[in-house]
Amino acid sequence: MSSEQAPPAPSSDTDSRPVASRPPESATRLSELPPAEGAERLASRLLDPDELEFVRALRNAGVAKDLQGDELLRVATAIGDGDPIARRVDLLEAYYAAGGDERTARARKLADRLFVQRANDPVTAGALVARLSSIAPELGAVKMERIGSSADAPLVLRAGEHFVALLDDYEESLDTDEIDLRELEERRRRGHTTMVTVRGLVRAVNVLLDRHGVRDRLVALSSDDDREVYIATSVTEAIELARGGWLDDENVEDVMELGGW
Repeated sequence: MSSEQAPPAPSSDTDSRPVASRPPESATRLSELPPAEGAERLASRLLDPDELEFVRALRNAGVAKDLQGDELLRVATAIGDGDPIARRVDLLEAYYAAGGDERTARARKLADRLFVQRANDPVTAGALVARLSSIAPELGAVKMERIGSSADAPLVLRAGEHFVALLDDYEESLDTDEIDLRELEERRRRGHTTMVTVRGLVRAVNVLLDRHGVRDRLVALSSDDDREVYIATSVTEAIELARGGWLDDENVEDVMELGGW
């Protein structure tokens, strides 16, 4: 009998396949991952690192809570090419559209108080107030009206017994529902002192929310030239979003002013 010993049988833990046919040892195969983890791993291949960080920042702020797993993968496959900010807004719109599920879409928008104003959307004050009040049901009926009977009486936003001034030093005898914010913005550029903008209306709604004891307020996310995007979060999380560079306002004082905190 030969003194040479036969090589040991391959261990059950040993991969006997040729090296060329083996998957990279450093890569965990998606088929071996839990379904949610596999979906997120796929989504990470479609989204830029900054976009993934944006998603994490939103979830940490208590919004877009379902933007993970299969839903994150669905959203990642729904957005196209574009500049970074436009892609982030596209990502948000895809999430809140809920793949065409109207009931889920409404629930998400109301939960996070999503408000998007597009450049081509109607900008009459009455229409904007109606849309803003729809994401702030705690306020009840919200109306724009004048305090006093004169044509130059100040405009206010009213919810029940509470009201917030909208215009300063602006004399114009327009019916409140006929005020067009494009005209007001043009007057501002020409040196007039009108203060009504979409942002001004959002701030007024935030002040009314404060007076109704609502702690989460609307903040302005960084947006592209075609869309203004607002969501609601707490003051602490709003400051974190600002510090992360995800808000239109980089200065904490501006965030506080808009939120009415």
